[in-house]
Amino acid sequence: MILIFLKNFIELNRSKRLNEKILLSWVRQTTRPYSQVNVLNFTTSWTDGLAFNAVLHRHKPDLFSWDKVVKMSPIERLEHAFSKAQTYLGIEKLLDPEDVAVQLPDKKSIIMYLTSLFEVLPQQVTIDAIREVETLPRKYKKECEEEAINIQSTAPEEKHEIPRAETPSTVTEVDADLDSYQIALEEVLTWLLSAEDTFQEQDDISDDVEEVKDQFATHEAFMMELTAHQSSVGSVLQAGNQLITQGTLSDEEEFEIQEQMTLLNARWEALRVESMDRQSRLHDVLMELQKKQLQQLSTWLTLTEERIQKMETCPLDDDVKSLQKLLEEHKSLQSDLEAEQVKVNSLTHMVVIVDENSGESATAVLEDQLQKLGERWTAVCRWTEERWNRLQEINILWQELLEEQV
Repeated sequence: MILIFLKNFIELNRSKRLNEKILLSWVRQTTRPYSQVNVLNFTTSWTDGLAFNAVLHRHKPDLFSWDKVVKMSPIERLEHAFSKAQTYLGIEKLLDPEDVAVQLPDKKSIIMYLTSLFEVLPQQVTIDAIREVETLPRKYKKECEEEAINIQSTAPEEKHEIPRAETPSTVTEVDADLDSYQIALEEVLTWLLSAEDTFQEQDDISDDVEEVKDQFATHEAFMMELTAHQSSVGSVLQAGNQLITQGTLSDEEEFEIQEQMTLLNARWEALRVESMDRQSRLHDVLMELQKKQLQQLSTWLTLTEERIQKMETCPLDDDVKSLQKLLEEHKSLQSDLEAEQVKVNSLTHMVVIVDENSGESATAVLEDQLQKLGERWTAVCRWTEERWNRLQEINILWQELLEEQV
């Protein structure tokens, strides 16, 4: 019986919120030399596979020929990029080519994969690149609206996808005139209402560690979306203040704008505070459940180590029955190990939050605990495998001896 050894016992996934605007700026700056690539978003711009390959080729030009990639089909390009990233950058295939080469791929999944690339490749992003991205929503508003209409009429509804409102088209700067202000306000309020609905639709925090991990990841994406829209909310409030300061409004118009700004600011702050509170509660619950997992594993290892000590001191008598008893006891231990392996596997993707206040020191104790548990688990598995081999060798010798006697 072959036991599955856990080579990488614990992988700490530190959650780092990466601003979507910076990520898109980095991608556009990276792929600018490639005339066939024009990344405008985190969905439709990635379906043909060229953008993924361009990001890799820009930083690792010796890995493959760009001309050959251009001649591939979309599925082939996506498989090519994901395979190269896995082989040479150590990035797991988080995406399936068939799921990306569709009319509207999942935005959250693509952002997650690009964040993995961002973390291992050079990350210089110029101010000009960021400013360029800030103008994209307004420039391509009509194009995106037409695209959304076409997708809505042809694509099947996703059951598990949480709807996300698009970024308002009026971004970062709003002209100080009443019409522009009203348009921007309407767009921001439309998004805010959608975001409030999305937040309310999130399930209550589970008591299952794997479910809480999923909930944490989902809410982390939601928090990224709030961060991406913060500038739009601020721009509308700034525009409203400018209109009032100009003194060209009637008393009724000024009162209306004051009321609108108060409403917008109150609802934005309420959503932001509630979202941060949920994020904090998710983190606390997740850490508590993961610590409980670790304690359970530590207790199991202690009992198993005591069990092993007793097995080592158990004498082997000079008869086949004694050997068969030891073999049965050892098989029982192997079965228990295999059952525990399932639990250990769930610990290979622990989530540890590193915030600005605690820094890396917050994980030092946990990392030390994980390392020690990993060493103990490996020692138990190694002893079990080696002892099984020894018992098998003795069993073979006994069988040969019995055959000779016959």
